[in-house]
Amino acid sequence: MSRPRRPWYARALRLRHLYLSNAWCVVLFEGSIALAVLMALTELVTWWVVPVLPLAVAGMVKLNDVIAGTMERHG
Repeated sequence: MSRPRRPWYARALRLRHLYLSNAWCVVLFEGSIALAVLMALTELVTWWVVPVLPLAVAGMVKLNDVIAGTMERHG
């Protein structure tokens, strides 16, 4: 039997210790874009937040993966 393919979001971030389902990948990626667009439309933030917020969320997910790997090795 072959392993099921990981979602593209997890593959793009090269996550090794976090196993995200397809639903979580949609929430993290598309949800952060939707939130950024809604905040920009209500003029809470400027439009440069639309590309920056998904990148910041991806950075936090990757950081969480790195920390999980460190805790696995040392814990």
